[in-house]
This record gives sequence, structure tokens and C-alpha cells, in this order.
Amino acid sequence: MKNIFKYSLIASFALTLFSCETGELELLENPNSITVDSADPNFVLNQIQLDFNQVVGSYSGIDSDIVRLDNQRDTYPNTVGVTTGNTAWNNSYGMFANVDFLEQVLVTNEFDLPNHLGVAQVLEAYAYFLLVDHFGDVPFSQANQPEEFPNPVLDSGSSVYDAQFELLDSAIANFNQGSTVIPSDFFHESFEASNWIALANSLKLRAYLNQRLVDPSGATAGINSVLGSNIIDEVSEDFNFIYNPSSPHPYFANNYSSTVDTYQSNNLYDYLNSGDATGIFIENGIADPRVRYYHYRQTDSEPSGSRLPCEGDANYDYCYVGNLYWGRDHGDTEGLPNDGARKTAAGVYPGGGAFDNNAFERARDTENTLQGAGVLPIYLSSHTHFALAEAALTLGTGGGSPAQLLELGIRRSMTKVLSFAEGVDTSFDGTNYEATSADVDAYVTRVVNEYSSASNDGKLEIIAREQWIASFGGAIEAYNTYRRTGSPELQEAVIAAGPYPRTWRYPANEVSNNPNVTQNTPSNKTFWDNNPDNFID
Repeated sequence: MKNIFKYSLIASFALTLFSCETGELELLENPNSITVDSADPNFVLNQIQLDFNQVVGSYSGIDSDIVRLDNQRDTYPNTVGVTTGNTAWNNSYGMFANVDFLEQVLVTNEFDLPNHLGVAQVLEAYAYFLLVDHFGDVPFSQANQPEEFPNPVLDSGSSVYDAQFELLDSAIANFNQGSTVIPSDFFHESFEASNWIALANSLKLRAYLNQRLVDPSGATAGINSVLGSNIIDEVSEDFNFIYNPSSPHPYFANNYSSTVDTYQSNNLYDYLNSGDATGIFIENGIADPRVRYYHYRQTDSEPSGSRLPCEGDANYDYCYVGNLYWGRDHGDTEGLPNDGARKTAAGVYPGGGAFDNNAFERARDTENTLQGAGVLPIYLSSHTHFALAEAALTLGTGGGSPAQLLELGIRRSMTKVLSFAEGVDTSFDGTNYEATSADVDAYVTRVVNEYSSASNDGKLEIIAREQWIASFGGAIEAYNTYRRTGSPELQEAVIAAGPYPRTWRYPANEVSNNPNVTQNTPSNKTFWDNNPDNFID
């Protein structure tokens, strides 16, 4: 991992970036600018990987707020405004320009590096899928061609989706060449072509599932065609950006360097059954085994007075969930008291923070952390099994029964999350708080029993709920599932939050500079979302 970040730091300084607006994608003027003849393809690919991480992180942070995995402290229009998508949009198109540049470097210098090209192609396809998922119609056929198309038109989301399948097939063909020259890999412990092939096939699965409402027969055939392929179905194949102490996870930087800067979601606390107060969704006395991994309590004192401004307000479903978990309800815009050293912090997963072993030390003071050596979950084996469970239930696809696939999804999530305790002390004052296999089995048994007695709508709700819980720290798939299914049932905002963003707004600069881009509204939907208006909030 040290080598990975050595290269990434070099790349961030050595590689000249491309500008980011779709109409101006050209190499920045720089006397030290690299050329096709002089560029090191390793550095170019490193930058592409860093670009992609920025893209995913910018989506996931906002998606986490609007699906209540993190706390949203504002209205929807302010949370997803005309500048919200700048980073994702700009870095995506800058990354595409760098992929084009890498291809030129390989051709011009006759470098035989199919693995490098395959990685770039998979990331490009993934980034285009994400653009369509979040913005709808986007520049594609005319993008990155500023001289010929200074103002690229918007291509339909469905056509952009379709084009990525061919790109993924090309990437798989490159990986299958069996080259022994391997690139740096920022998303796995080490580069294995098989992991990237699994990702490429899983992206096909993901895309087919997203289209199940608008093309059920095509989605069914597509998903079944992928089932016999190498897909991400084991934790060892999980696709996530890897951080280390010298380049820590943002959760760690924002929670452990001084004081905790954000509140955790009371809605997630409820579904985890963290608190001891009565919840509006789940209250069965059985805490989710992931509770102490997701969240870290800094204090053994309950919030009160000025530190609990919602107290007594009937608009709040929770206000305080109990059991020393300090959080906020969805849309809570109350002021920020001096509670940064008291409110609950992000835990050991996925941000590499502290495991909650009842020590109740301030986050900035405890040494019982992974020092930010966490991950940004992007596409995990748990996602694959939850996706297959949804497909089996709604489309009748293969791969196993929905109940079996649901269980596999839960167990894959548990395996991943609980593994983060390996580098921290889970005991305090003679008691060990690490989750056990018996805890996991009890949780799985409860969910499977609940599933077996539910209606079909109830079954879909349970699949979506378990996927949502497993998506803490990486909410893109939860956002897609929420728009696709309307599940899980989530807390309504405690304020008049405005219309729910079915897609993001186009960046204001893009609208101002490109006459072919007309600003969309929160009610605009991406092509695969044909659910009614006001379907979700």
C-alpha cells in the first residue's frame, strides 16, 4: 500500500491535468506540460484512478445525505444545487480526456500495456454510467472534441448506457491478453486482471438491473447472460478506493483531527437499532452487529439543553435515539452547539476511525484507530448479491432464490465490516465488544424469517433495506435503489425540504457556457426511472 500512495503523490504533481468543462477539454498551457512522447503511462493511469476516486467521492457524499445514511442539514434544493455536481462533472470529463491521452501515449510509443488500457476503459465506462444515473442526458458523442464540437450536445442516457457495454467488452479483451506488465491498482490490495474483469461484468449486471423498469425483458436476458461470468461475489473482489494513514479517509480527517464536524443520521441509528428509545421503523432489542463499527460514541453523557435543540418539538421522529448516540433527524437545520467533542463520530468502518468499545474517549484523543486506513466502498460483493436478489424477485432471473441471495448479501457485508476490527482493540475494562459469528447468525436468521413471511412488496422492501444498511460510506447504489424501488421506507424531513432530486442539476458553468445544455429540475428523471412523480421524498 505504501507503493500505491508513493505513485499517487508523484502522479498528482507530475501529470498535467486536462481542463474540465466539456467544451474546453484541452491540455492546460504549462511550460512543464508533458507530451505524448514524454508521458509515463503509469503516471497517466494513476491520475485517471485518482480522478475516478474524486468523482465517486463527490457523488457518494451527497447521495448519503439524501438517502439518510448521513445527516442532511438542509433542504433538497440546497443540498443538490447548481454547483453541487461541479466536482463529479468536471472530474469525469477531465478523466475522459486523460483516458484519451493515455490511448495516444500507448499508440504513439507502441507500448504494449493492455492491462493499463483495460483499467482506464473500465473506469471510463463506470464514470459514464454514473453521469447518466445522476444527471440523465449528458455529452458523449461530441465530448472531448473542442475544436470540432466546442458546445457538445446532450446524448440520451439510454444511448450512453448502451455504448458502455462495448467499452467493457473491449476492456475484458485487453485483460484476457495475459500481459505480465501490471499497473498500480488503487482499488484492490494488488492488481489482478480477474478482479477487473469481475468489475466489468458486475457493471453490466448493475446497468441491466437499473433498466428493469423500462426494459424488463432486456434486463432479464442481460442479467442471466452475466450470471455465468466472473462477477464480484466475494469480499476479496470488492471494488473500493484504499486509503492509508499518510493519505487518510475523509471520514477520519473530518472526525479525528480536531472535533467531529458532522452529525450522524438518526434514521440509520434506528435501522441499526442502536438506541434504546422507541424507533419508528425497527425496535426489537437486537442491535445490528455493525453498530460499533459504523459509529463511535465519544461520551457517556446524554445530550440535553442547548445541545439538544430539538427536544420537545413534535416535528421530530427521533431527536435523540438514546443509548448515547448523538445524531440529527433528516433535514434538521437547528444551530450547531459546541458539541464537536461529544457528538457521535464515524467509526472504524469505512473511514479507518475508532471501534466503539465503550471507552468513551474523545475521537481526537483516542489512539485506538486505524489512523484513516479505510476504504471508499464503491461496488461490493454485497451489492452484487442484493442486486441479484432484487432481480430474482422482480424479474425471475437465476443465480439462486431471492432469500438465498439476500442472505449472501448480508453475510458479505458483515464479513467486510467486521474485518476492520483486526487492527484495533475491541475490549475495554475486561469486556470484549467485537461482534461474533453468533451475532451475525442471529441477525441473518431474524431477517430471513421476516422475509419468508412478507408479501412480495414487503420482500422488496427488506432487500432494499438491507442493501441500504450495507451501503454506509458509499451510497450511490442506495440512491439508485431508492429511485428504482421506492424502498426502504425512510424518515421524512422535519422541515419543508422541497422536491426530492430524482436527478442532479447540471453544473451552472456548463449551462452558462454551453447553449446545448438546458438546466434540468429536481423532478427530471434519468431514462431508467419511470416511477411516478412524488414517488419518493
